[in-house]
Amino acid sequence: MLESLLFILLIFIGGIFLLISLIVLLFGIFKKSQKLKKIAFGIGTVPIMCFGLIAFWYLIAVPSFNKSEMEEFSGTYEIQTVEKGKEKTNSELNLFADGTYKFNGKENVGIAKSGTWKTGGIDGQFEFYNENGNLIEYASQFGGNGNEKIIFNLYNSNEIRFIKIKNE
Repeated sequence: MLESLLFILLIFIGGIFLLISLIVLLFGIFKKSQKLKKIAFGIGTVPIMCFGLIAFWYLIAVPSFNKSEMEEFSGTYEIQTVEKGKEKTNSELNLFADGTYKFNGKENVGIAKSGTWKTGGIDGQFEFYNENGNLIEYASQFGGNGNEKIIFNLYNSNEIRFIKIKNE
């Protein structure tokens, strides 16, 4: 939400200064004043910086964050059971840093046996796609530094938890 507010603020400030700059530039052209033209170009640096920050954020920073998160969460995950005795289910989810995954198991998770995954979805969730490129499931991620968890159906009574058992 903070990101959206900053985005709106930068667009608003950039737009106002762009409009002011264009008005001063037009006055400078009509009055043939070099001083007004220089002032207009000086004011014009503000919208360039505002729109440049937006471009930097969405073209460089966010993809960099998503890539590092993808590398951190790649690995082999196993379904965490909540029952007594913690039975082993032999269900594994392998997330690879190149954006592909393989799921081996009989659990009704809602994902295909193989496909692609990416970070940076709605509210930072992981998005899982089937082999045809269709979005099939969202998952929430938790933890880090060797204590990663991925939870499908987080806000549902049928939530399915995967815990990382080894890095790739």
